[in-house]
Amino acid sequence: MHTGLYHEPLTLPESTYFYTTIPRAFVWSRVCTALLGTATVGTLATWGGRLVGQRESLTGAALLALSAWAVIHDHYITVDGPSALTAALALMAALQVLRRPTWTAYLLAGVLVGLAAGTKYQNVLVAAPVALAHGLHWRRDALVRSPRLIAAGLVSIAVFLLTTPYLVLAFDDFRHDILTLLESYSDAALAHGDVTGAWPVGAYLAFSWREGLGPVPWVLALVGTVVLLRRDPASGAVLLTFPLLLVLALLRPETHFYRNLLPAIPPLMLLAGIGGIAILDRLQETLAQLPRLQKVAAPARSSRRRAIGVLFVLALLIPSFGPAFQASARLSQPDSRVLAQEYLRQEWPGVRVAVELSHPLRWGNVAQSTDVHYLPLHPVAWYRQQGYGLLLANSGRRGGRDAWTADYAPLLEAGREVASFGGRTSGLLGPRMSIIDIGLTTETIPSHSPHVRLGPLQVLGTTVGRVENPDGTGPEMRMVRDLQPGETLAVNVFWMAERPVPPAPYTVFLHLRNQEGTTVLQRDAPPWQGLFPPETWVPGTLVVEHLAMELPATITPGDYRLVMGLYHGATWARFPAFAGTAHLADDEVDLGPVRILPGVAVSSPPVRSAPAP
Repeated sequence: MHTGLYHEPLTLPESTYFYTTIPRAFVWSRVCTALLGTATVGTLATWGGRLVGQRESLTGAALLALSAWAVIHDHYITVDGPSALTAALALMAALQVLRRPTWTAYLLAGVLVGLAAGTKYQNVLVAAPVALAHGLHWRRDALVRSPRLIAAGLVSIAVFLLTTPYLVLAFDDFRHDILTLLESYSDAALAHGDVTGAWPVGAYLAFSWREGLGPVPWVLALVGTVVLLRRDPASGAVLLTFPLLLVLALLRPETHFYRNLLPAIPPLMLLAGIGGIAILDRLQETLAQLPRLQKVAAPARSSRRRAIGVLFVLALLIPSFGPAFQASARLSQPDSRVLAQEYLRQEWPGVRVAVELSHPLRWGNVAQSTDVHYLPLHPVAWYRQQGYGLLLANSGRRGGRDAWTADYAPLLEAGREVASFGGRTSGLLGPRMSIIDIGLTTETIPSHSPHVRLGPLQVLGTTVGRVENPDGTGPEMRMVRDLQPGETLAVNVFWMAERPVPPAPYTVFLHLRNQEGTTVLQRDAPPWQGLFPPETWVPGTLVVEHLAMELPATITPGDYRLVMGLYHGATWARFPAFAGTAHLADDEVDLGPVRILPGVAVSSPPVRSAPAP
């Protein structure tokens, strides 16, 4: 939004819905995550310099700053980037306890461990290096000095509760969320991660070599680990404890997301800095033994030594420059999911879209699209019967492949691809998004109701039913008129304007009336809730609107009638309703009977959503 790529308040997926309703909050939230990522680099460069050496920490900080994977995640409004910072701070505090175990060091470590755990629960493992530092420094006196460690533990608990207040205020919700999270990680079928199966050691190693660290930092970190363990075994043990415990904890579940590894990257980059400087020192010692250099004056030798050091460090960093700048450039591009849905709003107004997106775009809290977990689950006839005119396919739902898979062949045979956005070679963010027109027209609408004219608008037909989501793959409208309390009553209205419609505050009403004629439930709103006002409709073009009302749990079982109409929002005057030449009573359309069955209030299961690619 700040760069002008997202020029309206609601032009991003609903995964950032809270922020996009407040554009400035979105901008500043993203700036905040970027600044916290920068602070992680600063932590290694400054605090790390006092603990492991200035040259080593600066080299490690530079490698972290140029880590393409870290750059990418520091662009996201998630807790992953901030969790890397708080874990790095807590780990530096653990090294401080090892070096100078004052009461201040312990209390600071407690604050930072609590903050790290509050940022992301897995960071609680950073408490282990603090405890290890306590034991390694005091050794036989560790038990005598335990009040300091206990105080640090109590402080960390207090800070964790302050940063996670709903653990106390809403413990049942907290427990439910934790159990749901554990369940999703224990069953690969529930959450489609980057890799599935317990203990995928090979996949983790391959990822760290390819993206997480990169080949050069990977080798340097290995060298740095050996060097630090030889030079200062206690510091090496404290520094390595957290990343090792974190990786072991993440390897155990059935579902794995590589982004959870982000807090392990700063300490590993610090080790890479140690390894790089150790290689540099050995190289300079070797060069210093050359007879030609021994004849050079001391000031010149010192200058050459510094120049060699700078060139060597630059050589270590050069492989990271390209990927880091490419990642930054790519993240400055618009998202294919945004572009595709904005195109639909502009070029296909009033057309309902079934999309393979867990969080479809919204404008003014109105979505043109509805998530269907996987489009090939249903034939084209089903989509037309549901009132969809377009399908939006997501390459992320077919394993990231831009090419169509065989599952989509029936949809492509019955429809036609009209546009696509993104893809691996497009340079855009996001997956390849392809739009399929399935030919919903005035001739193929799934309704045989008589045509009705409501003022300047025509109703070509309606369908009435119950909204269900039995398997969590997406909502379905069943064409039944028997419902129970708590269920959702829905109507699809197939509109058309014969000629340009004059601007006015048009309002559609949908009333459910009992046998005495009393309205017990109603829905009044502009067509498409104002997203596509009638004056913008193209004459002769089909517009499909989905109207829904949730039946209250207290509704009385019995027989009802459903009616709809159109009125002027300012004067409350109803527009005339005609079926052919017959003027309809009360200027309203009778949509037929609805029966409310006795029974316990029910609700549909939530739509299953897959993690963002």
